[in-house]
Amino acid sequence: MIYRCKAPLRIGLAGGGTDVSPYSDIYGGAILNATLSLYAHATIEPLNDKTIIIQGVDRKEEERYENGTEMDALPINGKLDLLKGVYNRIRKQYGWPGGGFRLSSFRRRAGGLRTGYVVDPGSRHYRRVRGSAQAAAGRI
Repeated sequence: MIYRCKAPLRIGLAGGGTDVSPYSDIYGGAILNATLSLYAHATIEPLNDKTIIIQGVDRKEEERYENGTEMDALPINGKLDLLKGVYNRIRKQYGWPGGGFRLSSFRRRAGGLRTGYVVDPGSRHYRRVRGSAQAAAGRI
């Protein structure tokens, strides 16, 4: 079985990162976003072995781990880190009883929009906002 989902893209207008723990736990937070009529898509396809494949289709990036389900965590190395971080968090908090899988994500680029302003897991803006919130909370 293949699992598919889609989520609307957002533009962060104010307060970016203040709604993310631990900053919001300490100081509270408020954000203002606008949703676009564009979507990010993700597909999860179970595999019959221990391989984990992470793909950013629109970015033409792929990370492959042949024995990925045996690793304690996937490496955070600047390539598709948000997707790998979600897997690492789920594995740490709940365990991972299943086999391998292919996780593919795709975001169609919007004509005329600067990608730095779209809250996109791969954009520099997103990493800068997340880093600022963590630094403000004294976690970095």
